[in-house]
Amino acid sequence: MLIFASRYGRSAAVVPVPASSANLRIPSTTKRRLPRADLIAALALFAVALGARQLLWAQSGEPPRPPLGAGLTKSSEPPPFWANRGPWNFGLHLGYAVENAIPRNISHINMLIVQPQLGLIVRDFQRGPVRRFEILNEGILGNAVHPGGHLLGNSLLFRFDGKPRGRIIPFLDMGAGILHTTLNTRAPELSGRLQFLPQAGLGIQYFFSPQRALVFEYRYFHMSNAGIEPPNHGFNGSMLSVGFRWLRHPRAAGGQPSSRFYEPFRFLFGG
Repeated sequence: MLIFASRYGRSAAVVPVPASSANLRIPSTTKRRLPRADLIAALALFAVALGARQLLWAQSGEPPRPPLGAGLTKSSEPPPFWANRGPWNFGLHLGYAVENAIPRNISHINMLIVQPQLGLIVRDFQRGPVRRFEILNEGILGNAVHPGGHLLGNSLLFRFDGKPRGRIIPFLDMGAGILHTTLNTRAPELSGRLQFLPQAGLGIQYFFSPQRALVFEYRYFHMSNAGIEPPNHGFNGSMLSVGFRWLRHPRAAGGQPSSRFYEPFRFLFGG
């Protein structure tokens, strides 16, 4: 049953309650609700604080912080240091070659050679010992320091880049070249001015900056005229070279071209 007491405690009323309603709970009305005016004021204060924060960032030049969890959906990692925009790349080498005593060393030939390069990246691989296959068009501009004579020609090389080890990428070169030389007038090993140059070499590329590398290489080569003019003795030689390689920087975020082209030092040497 329910008992209602008078406000002044003088009288009371007793109201019977059915048994099925004995477990009913009467909701409490003692909880206070936040007035609508207080809620509006709190939202207005939050909006003012947010606007002041953006204004301070705009004046200081500091970019606003990304929202929490923004980095979980999009990766902001830079491209690999050996990534290239498009298939083309460029290089320039300086080499010094000497005649080997295999099978003979008659003239003690020494050559200083400049090698401009234009590279074409054919394909990149994600697995295996070879991670990139390239074709190199390499110029031959040089002179025989001993016994004398010029060299002018071109080589076509196939390059197989290995797996990167830190900032170092090993590679294997193999190919052949053709050249015009006056070395034959001073060295009996050669006959005729047209000579062929099969060759192969091993080297490393050290990327001191993204898309910029120093290149060190050893090559073994053979020079002869392929029997066009007798006697065709030919000679074998070894060459050490050091060079520089330029890869093309990937485009900046948003697809805009990089500004490095307009800064000559950074374009050449990175940074």
